[in-house]
Amino acid sequence: MQLQVNTENARYLLNNGRLVAIMTAVYSLIWWGLFTPHYQSNSHMLWLVFMLVLSAAFYFFARYQTDFSSDAQPSSQLTRYFSLATSSGVLWGVGILLFMPELVGAERLLLVVLVGALLSLVVVPNLLSIRSFNGFSIPILLALLVSVVGGEKTELVAFLVLLVCWAQLNIVLRRAETLVKDNFSEGALNRVKALELEDSHAIMRRQSERDSLTGLYNRAVFEQTLSLHWRLSSRANTSLSLLLIDVDFFKPYNDHYGHVAGDQCLTMVANLFTEALQREDDIVARYGGEEFVMVLPNTDTKGALQVAARVRTLLAEAQLRHEYSAAASYVTVSIGVSCLIPVAQQSTKEIVDKADKALYRAKQLGRNQAVVAARGEV
Repeated sequence: MQLQVNTENARYLLNNGRLVAIMTAVYSLIWWGLFTPHYQSNSHMLWLVFMLVLSAAFYFFARYQTDFSSDAQPSSQLTRYFSLATSSGVLWGVGILLFMPELVGAERLLLVVLVGALLSLVVVPNLLSIRSFNGFSIPILLALLVSVVGGEKTELVAFLVLLVCWAQLNIVLRRAETLVKDNFSEGALNRVKALELEDSHAIMRRQSERDSLTGLYNRAVFEQTLSLHWRLSSRANTSLSLLLIDVDFFKPYNDHYGHVAGDQCLTMVANLFTEALQREDDIVARYGGEEFVMVLPNTDTKGALQVAARVRTLLAEAQLRHEYSAAASYVTVSIGVSCLIPVAQQSTKEIVDKADKALYRAKQLGRNQAVVAARGEV
């Protein structure tokens, strides 16, 4: 939370920094014009030059630091701002010590009043930084105190009034800082709750879309995705392929190795299916039991057979032991491949039925192979 408060403070100070710089430059010109003695004084002119240079540095610092990155640490900006504000206050203090001895009567009292106006002007730009405000004002007040001690009573009274006003301004700034922290605490808490709620919704959404065992998409998502790509392929007149995959002799695997091992087998097989897909739009889902389905948009028969070949190659490389399979000594699959260019008037049931018939034929031919619908064995 403190980092957020510091970031907001830095943004506020820097956004108003250019105003402070312009105001300081103009005020120093007015000050110099009012209080400079009639005779030429190099020290007075030198003070004005330093003030204008510092104001320019302040202006360009605020201008080029305003858009600092949200993930950057604001402490360096706050420190630099404080240094510039304090330097400006010290220079104003030097100006008071320089000008005050040259003034008499009402001019000295006018300088005290103008100091009060100056402090009032910098309150709003420094509303979120008591440190910067005091870094600016304390050198001025100390210089003014040195100048009025031993002077007229009215000057001392004016200084005391100014001191009370300065103390009140500190109270106002402290309350403003507390209010900002409270607002950020509440805002941060609300953001955390919102993120937790968003994460909860995302988890629930993922759970509703995924098969709890394998982590693949479930049948409902498969049907929605197939319908979507059916419509898109129909409009674009492009091929759509579907692979219906069945783990060979899975019942004997379950019966001999146990259901826990069977679940582990399905999970490992599902991971290999996901690895076999190489395009973002391709999906694999659990169709039911030991059956899986792949949807391959914008894919012709040749491309579908290449995916089927990758599936079988990955399984052969994995060598998941299956001593009770009549097809091989490791876990294998039979694949029914269906490819067509969808027609809007047709149903997605057609491509699924064709893949199912091809899968049935692959099983009849001895399993551990892929068969294309109405075209024969691969």
